Amino acid sequence: MMFIMKTILLIEDNQDIRENTAELLELENYTVIAVANGQLGVEAAFNKKPDLILCDIMMPVLDGFGVFIALNKNPYTAGIPFIFLTAKSESADRNYAMNLGVDDYITKPFDADFLLTTIKNRIEKQEKMRLEMEWQITDYVKELEDMLHMTSHRVRDPLCRCLGLIQLLERDKGKTSKEELNNFLTHIKTSIKDLDAFTRELNDSLNAARQKKVNKLNMPEHTPHAVGNYIERGSRV
Repeated sequence: MMFIMKTILLIEDNQDIRENTAELLELENYTVIAVANGQLGVEAAFNKKPDLILCDIMMPVLDGFGVFIALNKNPYTAGIPFIFLTAKSESADRNYAMNLGVDDYITKPFDADFLLTTIKNRIEKQEKMRLEMEWQITDYVKELEDMLHMTSHRVRDPLCRCLGLIQLLERDKGKTSKEELNNFLTHIKTSIKDLDAFTRELNDSLNAARQKKVNKLNMPEHTPHAVGNYIERGSRV
């Protein structure tokens, strides 16, 4: 099986830390995209969609909180595992970051083995979630295919009956007795009622299936309401 190298986006304004951390990650066979400020980090995340993001907090142009919030607002990047790698060790900073919805918070100076283990675990967890999602979607598509196959029969039967009766009426126009006409109309009405009942049943089934899949596919998401908190507090944290 072909090995696919995972890509890590490293956002760090300190050149020495950025270069040393990038070298550490590359030795572990990660592809590293290293940038020097938050704005460049946001652009790189949008363009490259890395498998994981390591981000400092105190940076020029755009700080780490601003980076996370910008990426969290975009569905294309919101699900990328995000780890703060920062010198801010106060519990208030850590709590604020975790309330925002980041995946991990590692303080500098960091232990290399701990960092690598944290990254490995986060990427493996994300991969497991991705595979589970794919299986769920495959299962959902199969259910839809079965439903469509069943629908074609349930819809065609009453439509064919209606069409056949209408063709008989057109063919025998003027020769059909009132009793026969009433009988035809009764059959047509019955077929239409059957079709109407099925469409209602189908709608209920689709709604139930949709809700079931929403519940099953529900994955942990970054907390969106924290964006407002950050905007109100600015970068004071």
